Amino acid sequence: MTPDERAAQLEACFHRVREIIQAEEMWERVPERARESSPENLEGLVKFAYFGGFIDMAGVRRLLMVDQPAARQLLVKWYEEVREQGCWLC
Repeated sequence: MTPDERAAQLEACFHRVREIIQAEEMWERVPERARESSPENLEGLVKFAYFGGFIDMAGVRRLLMVDQPAARQLLVKWYEEVREQGCWLC
């Protein structure tokens, strides 16, 4: 996969997770700084959707284009972040 193809796929995933959050009527809870497409914001939105119960781990893997071990590592990282910093839902 070329860098341009990967960037296009990440952009599509960003829009998909945004649609999921909007369908749950929770987009207004997303901070302004996280509403622009970037890899960091994509991860943040996927984390928000996961902890909000809008997607499951299969959705996390699909939207972030990672395998199961990488998704598990992200989950551990996310739980640590939520414990230390809170989340957008709080």
